[in-house]
Amino acid sequence: MNNPLKILIQVEPRDISYINKIFEGYDGLAVVTTLNRQEGLIALTVTPETKIDVLGILYNFPKKIVFL
Repeated sequence: MNNPLKILIQVEPRDISYINKIFEGYDGLAVVTTLNRQEGLIALTVTPETKIDVLGILYNFPKKIVFL
């Protein structure tokens, strides 16, 4: 990835797998890393070119997401 950026979010731990599957379906859009499963902390590594698309998906996610 050129000039990678991190988007840090917190979700319900049960939603981590769902977010992983969503971004697996969008090959190359973001790399999802679970930082703390018990707390639901996730880092999404994106490029400047994919950041807007990733944020659009996250803002429209049907469950609560806290941006850190």
